[in-house]
Amino acid sequence: MLPLRSRQPQCRDYIDAVVERDVGDINLVRKPDGLRIVIDQMAARSAQEINISELAKLSRLQPVTVEQYLDILIRLSMPIKLGAWTSGVSKREIKNPKYHFADSGIACALRRFTKDTFSIENNWQALGGLLESFVLNELLRTVRMQVADYRLYHGRSADQREIDILIDGGSLLVCVEIKASASVCSDDFKHLKWFSKDGPGRSRTCTGIVFYLGQEKFTFGDRRFVLPVSAL
Repeated sequence: MLPLRSRQPQCRDYIDAVVERDVGDINLVRKPDGLRIVIDQMAARSAQEINISELAKLSRLQPVTVEQYLDILIRLSMPIKLGAWTSGVSKREIKNPKYHFADSGIACALRRFTKDTFSIENNWQALGGLLESFVLNELLRTVRMQVADYRLYHGRSADQREIDILIDGGSLLVCVEIKASASVCSDDFKHLKWFSKDGPGRSRTCTGIVFYLGQEKFTFGDRRFVLPVSAL
C-alpha cells in the first residue's frame, strides 16, 4: 500500500486525468473547473440525495449543465446512482435517488481526510456517508456473482423512515442499515422492523441486516442479523 503522501496526490492526479482526458471522450466540457467542483461536492455528499440547484450555485454552472456532468461521471463509474425503491402499491416512498462515490479512497483524498479524521477526538461523524458508500460498493460486487437477479435501491418513506440500502430479490427483500459504531442494539432495527411489519415490505419476506464496526456476528431473531463490515 502506498504511504499517505504518495496516495493522496495520486488520487488527485487521477481526477485531473478524468477531467482533462476521459470526460472529453464522452462530451465536450466547456468549464472544467466547474466539473472539478462538482466532483469535489459529490465526494463531500456521498450517500446523500443531491440538490441540483444547490450544486449549480456552488459550481457556478447552470442546473442543466450540472445534470449533464453528473450523467457523464456516472457513465465513467465515478458516482453510483442508487434509485429509490417503490413497492408498486404505495405512493408514499420519496423517489429521489442517492449518489454514492464509487471509490472511498479517492473520496477521502479529495476531502483531505487521513486516519486521524476518524478518531473519536476529531470528526468521527465524517465516517458515516463514506462507510455507507463503501458497504454499497462491496454489496454491488457480491450481487453480481449471485444466480438470482438482485437489484439495489435505497428507501425513504414520506414520514422520513430511511433504509440505507434495500436489496430487492423479488419475493425476498433485504433491508440494510450501516452504523459507524462498534455496538448495535435492538433500536437500530426500528426502521427495518417497521418496513417489514407495517410498511411497504409487509407482503414480502424481509431480512434485516445491520453492518457495524465491531467484530462479532449475532442475531436479534426474527430474521434480524448483525454483521461486522469486515465480513464483506
